[in-house]
Amino acid sequence: MQKFIGVIVGIIFLAAGIFLYYKNDYLVKNCTAKASATVVEMKEDFSDDSYIYYPIIEYKVNEDNIRVVMDKGSNPPAYSINEKISILYNPNKTDEFIVEGDSSSNIFSIIMMILGVAVTCYGIVMIFKKESN
Repeated sequence: MQKFIGVIVGIIFLAAGIFLYYKNDYLVKNCTAKASATVVEMKEDFSDDSYIYYPIIEYKVNEDNIRVVMDKGSNPPAYSINEKISILYNPNKTDEFIVEGDSSSNIFSIIMMILGVAVTCYGIVMIFKKESN
């Protein structure tokens, strides 16, 4: 079992990258309505001896105020309170949105897929190397 760890980890990275890629692709295709959002507060999450800050944004769709916690956190915070950001939201599911012009999700998913392929290949090489010895 131990000799398959590299392959298993690689496949997990690859699957996560593919999932993130298709999730982002779904959002890009479905988030077509533009809105101006305001960062109204920060949600703090303690992780690995430091805080991660997740912006909570608010925007208007028709007469409804939509309030959503962004799924990307950072330290230091990527945005400040009362900062205006341009978003694209899904008119059919108004709490789904993407920040206009943000391509970091695609880049991250591609990196995950590349790492997945690399680690999987390394794991396969190590399996055959051990068997040939």
